[in-house]
Amino acid sequence: MPRFRSLSTVALAVLPVLPLSGSLSYLDPGQGAAGGRAAPARASLVAQTWGLAMSRHFGHPGTAAGFSAILTTDGRLWAFGGTNPGGTSTPIADQLTDKRWVASALPARLSDFISDASATSPRDIWAVSGYGRYVLHFDGTRWQLAHRWRGPGSLSDVVGTSSRSAWVFGTSFDGARSVGAWHFDGTSWRPATGMADDIYRASADSGHDIWAIAAGARSDALLRFDGHRWHQVRASGAVAGIRWRDILAESARSVWLLGDTGKGRLVFAHWNGARWHRFVTPLTALAGQLAAARDDRVLATATSPAQLPTGLIVTMSGEGRVTTSVITSALGCGVSDAVVAVRTGSIWASGGTLTKLGGNAAIWVRTTPGDRDRDVDVH
Repeated sequence: MPRFRSLSTVALAVLPVLPLSGSLSYLDPGQGAAGGRAAPARASLVAQTWGLAMSRHFGHPGTAAGFSAILTTDGRLWAFGGTNPGGTSTPIADQLTDKRWVASALPARLSDFISDASATSPRDIWAVSGYGRYVLHFDGTRWQLAHRWRGPGSLSDVVGTSSRSAWVFGTSFDGARSVGAWHFDGTSWRPATGMADDIYRASADSGHDIWAIAAGARSDALLRFDGHRWHQVRASGAVAGIRWRDILAESARSVWLLGDTGKGRLVFAHWNGARWHRFVTPLTALAGQLAAARDDRVLATATSPAQLPTGLIVTMSGEGRVTTSVITSALGCGVSDAVVAVRTGSIWASGGTLTKLGGNAAIWVRTTPGDRDRDVDVH
């Protein structure tokens, strides 16, 4: 799914619950996309309550505004986005300070939407504008323009591993290469050649262990960086045949993939250090982004393809236990990203809701304790 959101807000208080129906399919790693046994899952309601933590409009009344990315670093929350992605627009970076979302000062004369961000500490945050083709860096005090790419194309992801090392990628999810892959080595930005040039999404366990999705014209490949070079990961049938939209490397023994099947079903894959497992959910949805969660689980955002779009927050465990809840509004909304606050366990989600004139950027927070005892279990 394109990472650049233009959906935004209306009033929201308590958001409804989505029951899981049908079955959750589990595909053994040794089998191809057509193989594997589907294990039936018990239908279950998920009692999660979401509250609208912030709603903000940027620009003139007809502007569509939204947040594309949200992250937490050392207990501090940031949300990134802007107005009219792909058109005349203004970037936004908000920080939660003293229980208020406050706009952070960005370099002058910037335009376009901030589409992605990555942080290693409160004093080391990287952010990119996909359509603007620039990367920003925050040193704990102020934002600076780190680099800008001229010419056509867009940026699809940024991965920072330190204040002196970051990767930026510019390939679309369907394999159309534009800006390519670039690495900042502490002094300058240098292009990466070879298979890294096709990377669409990436995630770093460390500066010496980065996993990535290389998007081709017909199929995806998985790559891994060992600190010196990128090489292709041998993938089993459990990850074949899927257009993967996001990747999350938690450790050498835990890597997640998120995508959609050819029939539009939301699908996960998990690497446990020895082999891949695929989990096909009963949800018909457009895959969004992955985020780390507690207790060997992962969060995913998605958007329903209905005429009145709703945002989905899906939680999946390495054993195939899945829960889903919905964020919705009167005219429709979209959820782009989510993050778990380490200290409190609360979940924050970013995106936007539609208005009659355009849209507002929105932040939601899950205000009800976890639903661990009401998950759907797949054996």
